[in-house]
Amino acid sequence: MIPSKILQGEYIARLTIFADKLYIRQAQEFVLFYARMFRFSEKELTRLELATEEAVLATIENAFEEGDHGSFDVKVSYKPGSFIISVEDKGLPADAERLASQENTALGLLLMRNLADELNIINLGRDGKRVELVKYLPETSITELLTTEEQAASATTDLPPATDTPIMRLIRPEDAPMLSRLAYRVYGYTYASVFYYPEKIRELIENGLINAVVSVNAAGEIIGNLCLFFEHKGAKVADSGAAMIDPRYRGHSLFKESKKFLQRYATETGMYGIYSEAVTIHSFTQQGNLSLGARETGIMLAYASENLTFKKINDGKKSEQRQAVALFYLKTNQEPHRKVFLNEKFYPLLKMLYEHNQLDREVNMIPDSLTVEPPFKQAMINTVVKPDLNIAVIAIHRHGQDAVPLIMQQLKELCIKKIETIYLEIPVDHPYAALVARQLNNQGFMLSGIIPELRDGDILKMQYLNNVYVDPAKIVIASPLTRQLLEVIMQDYT
Repeated sequence: MIPSKILQGEYIARLTIFADKLYIRQAQEFVLFYARMFRFSEKELTRLELATEEAVLATIENAFEEGDHGSFDVKVSYKPGSFIISVEDKGLPADAERLASQENTALGLLLMRNLADELNIINLGRDGKRVELVKYLPETSITELLTTEEQAASATTDLPPATDTPIMRLIRPEDAPMLSRLAYRVYGYTYASVFYYPEKIRELIENGLINAVVSVNAAGEIIGNLCLFFEHKGAKVADSGAAMIDPRYRGHSLFKESKKFLQRYATETGMYGIYSEAVTIHSFTQQGNLSLGARETGIMLAYASENLTFKKINDGKKSEQRQAVALFYLKTNQEPHRKVFLNEKFYPLLKMLYEHNQLDREVNMIPDSLTVEPPFKQAMINTVVKPDLNIAVIAIHRHGQDAVPLIMQQLKELCIKKIETIYLEIPVDHPYAALVARQLNNQGFMLSGIIPELRDGDILKMQYLNNVYVDPAKIVIASPLTRQLLEVIMQDYT
């Protein structure tokens, strides 16, 4: 019903209202009018109605002084697979001290009722703030497409090994249902939810946010997959993940050959590189990365649920703790020369990682005794909450003097809402990055590693565990350098 040109724009529609509770109902009706075009059930429409009320009310109460009838915008927009409600204001800056004194902030209210599939809170400095509520579109689940025989076959772990040789090619939009079937065969229902919804996968492929190499057997079935995930269409680096091999085809070196295929693709298309997260419940994926020339860049503790299982690898047994992933970077083309700035504590290890990855970098150490002025007064920070993984990612998009207090307030709310793992992404293209990393390390954020060229430059990754138990002895490590990384990171574990 909505023209594609409008769907692909910044937003579908915008409503500007005064900061008065009188207008809450108008905002709800506005959102519901467009939400009904996306086939949401009555139950989901009710949740969207409540979510809109919470977001608008939080903005009225938190962003404006009492008696101030300023205005703000409510927008609805669309991204592949998602309906998004945005509430944007240019009211009071998100002052951490003031937020700390308030019981009902946007994050607290919305997480308390768990009304959205994702929640983004973006501090835009002088340009105000934006709260985004992301609701996944209603889609047909793979279980609705599977036959009784397919479900029975998926539950079987002792299938005979296959003997044919699959062929490899890039994924096509029409492959989405078969990819969902593969996810079900490999993981049952313990994997990331997007792969159980064929329509959503198809749309991500069509919009250039996912590409993949798939392995196809003689019967025309997709029995292997390895994806590239792009932050935006045309990005110069991508996250390699969703490695899935049908249990019948294990031992055919499909992961290694898939990685080689994507390596050639990235080189030919001018990408700088491919980064990836390799599970540590076994060493196979790590070994596959290393054998292709990928280099270690870090470890993310407590990333994946302890429920994630692999048929014919760990016999479907659950892990005893949230699972860590090892970070790797595979360089495919020469990246630009850049200056990076690191704090004194992290400098020795990260400098070694830069040299190990042979990146064209001038690596600068900023002494703890040095006072560094931020490039801006107000920071731009985006917080993404992912309820399905029970993690959050706080990303600094612009350094400012209020970055640390804002992050600490966000961390406090996330911990109260029992988000188990909080990751932090800091661009290291300014000396102020070293000060931020040092201060947040003192507040409990541990080192995680680096991700080269993620957003027009390198990102320092840090991590905070919210009462999460980690036994390093249960993390399977494939290389001495990864083991060294883990030992250094665990020195800050408390």
